[in-house]
Amino acid sequence: MTAALLVLLFLSVRLLQPDVNQNTTAWEKIQETGVLTYGTRNSLLSYYLNGDQPLGLEYRLLHAFCESQGIDLNVVPFDNNQDLFKALELKHIDVAGGHLTHTPNRSEVFQFSHPFMQSTIELVTHHSYRHVEQLDEMENALGIITSPSSNEEFIQNHPQWQFEQLTFNADMSLFELIKMVSLKEIDYTLADSSIIDIYGHFFPGLYRPIQMSAPQDVAFMLNQKDTVLLTELNNYLSQDSVKTLTAEALDEAVTMLPKIDAENTVTFLDYLYKRWPLIADLVKQIGQETGFDYLLLGAISYQESHWNPKAVSPTGVKGLMMLTNGAASEVGVEDRTDPEQSLRGGVKYFRMMYKKIPKRIQEPDRTRFALAAYNVGYGHLEDARILTQRHGKDPDSWQDVSEFLPQINLKKVAKTLRHGKADGKTAVTYVNNILTYHQLLKWKSQKGAW
Repeated sequence: MTAALLVLLFLSVRLLQPDVNQNTTAWEKIQETGVLTYGTRNSLLSYYLNGDQPLGLEYRLLHAFCESQGIDLNVVPFDNNQDLFKALELKHIDVAGGHLTHTPNRSEVFQFSHPFMQSTIELVTHHSYRHVEQLDEMENALGIITSPSSNEEFIQNHPQWQFEQLTFNADMSLFELIKMVSLKEIDYTLADSSIIDIYGHFFPGLYRPIQMSAPQDVAFMLNQKDTVLLTELNNYLSQDSVKTLTAEALDEAVTMLPKIDAENTVTFLDYLYKRWPLIADLVKQIGQETGFDYLLLGAISYQESHWNPKAVSPTGVKGLMMLTNGAASEVGVEDRTDPEQSLRGGVKYFRMMYKKIPKRIQEPDRTRFALAAYNVGYGHLEDARILTQRHGKDPDSWQDVSEFLPQINLKKVAKTLRHGKADGKTAVTYVNNILTYHQLLKWKSQKGAW
């Protein structure tokens, strides 16, 4: 008998057996298994993987709750609310999150924990509608709202706003809709204020002229039958330490985001949908074969060439990774405009820079130094580290070195350095841009885009 048939037979027997523990509460089952399962959508406010490190307000709250109870937290990401809510209804998960507001419609089917924050529904639009004062002024504008969502419920409860050019879409995330507003592909959407506070760091040209709702509670959602679990969770959420943890997580969500020029963000989001799909499979393949983070490779290649394999700069650098003749020779690249050769050569050249960085420098600074060296040259990076040390700062800290790297642009400073003048200011922008592009690519990848 094959392994597959054995599995099917086992499942069939299990389905036919009566549930001897059918009166066991969800909380008792969680204690018995030692695992609480949390379903959510990826977001810096809920759950997000930064490398191997889980982040997010909701994750941190539930992780702390589980630690206090001596149980483990299992996270199951979902692509949309519809699948998330169905899983909660069928009790495939114990707790649902994803920045869920407490609404009347949801309360008819599920129960909510004590709130851990509040948010308002806001109109999000672009420059052309920045001065609107009433939603009626958007009657002829093109709007899309995520579905199912609290924003959709809000509109449905206000029939006077059922505009002909307002639609509800279950296939597009709020991230995508905000991007479309930023690019003026649509005129508006509705979004929670706390989410826009985060996305506003990435998307330029967003305006929030109207607050649509009073503050709404944001909470965890549970199956109606799981009253004991709800009581235990509420007891935890009532503790004073939760307020401190919430503040720390919200600050983390904002401060971890590197800054980026607004115009660059618009171009990146445009090419993310037009050019990235054309090379994504190749980038991923090379990343897997070389053991290199393919999303970082994608971010570097975007910063270098805007994902244009035929790109050529005025100084003669070429290809996806914009290698110089000298660099190409060092890493064995014969045709710099060949996408595969360029990407593999870029990985090799980055690793050459990475290996030169003193081993005592740990991540994430080590990668940031290597990126700077890739752009400005290792010698100039060393000059900047020496300059940093001259001023009493830490030459092994990217934060400190990035403060002094722009000074190697100055002739009077460059004269005191071994390798002379170079564009250190651009190198800092280069690193910060790549960190942001990497972050955006990770967001998209965790939403199942590729």
